[in-house]
Amino acid sequence: MTRSRRALLVAALGGCLPGLRAAEAPPAVSTASAPIAFEWRTETQSAFAPGEVIRYVIKYGIIPSGVATLEVRSTDTVNGRPAYCLVSEARTNKTIDAFFKVRDKNESWMDVQSLASLRFRQSMREGGYLREVETDYDHPGRRYTYRKRRKGKETVVDGVMPPFVQDVLSSLYYVRTRPLVVGQTYTLDANSGAVNWPLRIHVLRREKIRVPAGVFQCLRLDPILAGEGIFQAKGKLLVWITDDERRIPVLLRSKVAVGAFDAEMRDYIPGGSAASMDPPAPAPPPKPRRPVDPFAGDDM
Repeated sequence: MTRSRRALLVAALGGCLPGLRAAEAPPAVSTASAPIAFEWRTETQSAFAPGEVIRYVIKYGIIPSGVATLEVRSTDTVNGRPAYCLVSEARTNKTIDAFFKVRDKNESWMDVQSLASLRFRQSMREGGYLREVETDYDHPGRRYTYRKRRKGKETVVDGVMPPFVQDVLSSLYYVRTRPLVVGQTYTLDANSGAVNWPLRIHVLRREKIRVPAGVFQCLRLDPILAGEGIFQAKGKLLVWITDDERRIPVLLRSKVAVGAFDAEMRDYIPGGSAASMDPPAPAPPPKPRRPVDPFAGDDM
């Protein structure tokens, strides 16, 4: 099992749209060429607000393995731009710590106006593997700066990027703001590990999903990102989000060689202006039926 794969299985987090399609990374721009014309786009969203917290329990089958959270911690300022501070954290429990201790934290600063990533930061501890990563995104210049620190050494990579690129955490929140249609496949541009990648989102169908927080009517998504982050092309990941305007991720499932890891929503705290809203209403319990393999019929 690869190291990035293990991170996904424990965090299970971090997840496309009409009029959007993947763009290849533009060629390097000569310093002698004219400046790139740029204008910040304006996006609106009502899916999340500062103060939102989603807590998960991580299970391997029926065995509890750890906990994880997704949080819109606050609004901040990055290079003069107001930004949502998004945070995901994952940790194994004491039993799993004895075999493979994980303490992972991802932070993303998402531009409030354009909903594009301005900065991404990752602190990873998985067993004996330690590293820190930070990427800054210069949208007017269409360039990024990636820094990786491990074993006292720092690697710095500068590169070009498509317009309004997302990191591996902000991409999940961006998908939450979009109208999604069952049967459609959407693509957006993401950046991970100093590489630009197309993130494809397949909206498979509607399903009722039971988690510790209740039973919810959901959209089942099949996301694929070929970078080193939350969504991976290797293996199989499924995400269930509520079929309402908030698109809350209630279940993330990652299939491994034997069985699957699940991140199941334990509780949800709305944030900001959404705080006056009731928590998402659970769907009526589904009728008993014969168990079905959720991966049946899916290409691996």
